[in-house]
Amino acid sequence: MKQTTLRYRALRRVRGMPAEMASRLLGMPAISRKLDKAYEKARASHRPYLPKLPPLDTEIVAGLEKNGVYITSLEALDLPGTDALLTSATGIADAYSRRAGRGEFGGEYTVQVGAEDMMRHPHIVRWPLHDRILDIVETYLGLPAACDTLNFFYTVADGRQVAARRWHRDLEDRRMVKMIVYLHDVDIDTGPLEILHRRFPGSDSLDGANFPVLTQEMLEERLGATLQSGDVTTCIGKAGTVIFTDVASHYHRGRPAIARDRCALFYNFFSRTPLRPFFCERHVFSRQQLSELAAGQSARARDCMLWHSNVPLLARIVPPARL
Repeated sequence: MKQTTLRYRALRRVRGMPAEMASRLLGMPAISRKLDKAYEKARASHRPYLPKLPPLDTEIVAGLEKNGVYITSLEALDLPGTDALLTSATGIADAYSRRAGRGEFGGEYTVQVGAEDMMRHPHIVRWPLHDRILDIVETYLGLPAACDTLNFFYTVADGRQVAARRWHRDLEDRRMVKMIVYLHDVDIDTGPLEILHRRFPGSDSLDGANFPVLTQEMLEERLGATLQSGDVTTCIGKAGTVIFTDVASHYHRGRPAIARDRCALFYNFFSRTPLRPFFCERHVFSRQQLSELAAGQSARARDCMLWHSNVPLLARIVPPARL
């Protein structure tokens, strides 16, 4: 198992080299300034077309603007298809819990539900493509939204600070919205999402092709102090809790779980012309499967799901650095 994991990581590193080189190129000051200017111009041009939101949705956007996070619930959102979503997703989570109990995930810290399982439950993938969610995301981004489907993660409670359990920022775009649905009760010991509200030396600068990725100890060393309660939002909540958060603008992590395994859905949104499209598509679906999932949906939903077809040619040349 260990040799297989090491070989997979080495191959992933090699496959990701073109994306890393492209990211370094985009980070060059002259290119970065030009792209930033075009981005701000696009947001200004789209401002008159932003949707008008009802009170709760306005609160969600305000929370994202102020703190990079807003916590609500499936019950409060009351979206169509929520009951079917919960029934199917909870059934899958229970099945993965049984598999974990049989020792099938030995050595793994996080297991992602595969495409074959997800294609049997397409309503889970399509659930957030409701106009109301897309209006929230578009208003916060300031641009038409793309949906990069979802990651359905089963997290093993082994306490390790690895991968997304370290403090990091996502790279796909300048602003992003990740919409997270807890399928289990999540407390401080069950792997809650945590959002950092402090800056530190290097927090806004790329270290090569990435922002620094830090353990808790490394973060506190850079801050020069232990984190205080007001420095972090720890997103605990019952099953059915929904979290909207900007994972591109804010350092965040999944706090290492130590008490119980947990399952959650992670829906990913960014603009339809993301800054680094080669760091997108970090999900389990093929493009053929995405076309099948988009079939029969509204024009807006299809455009959200099939965003890659409208990315400039030069950006499409760089192969995606999949997880």
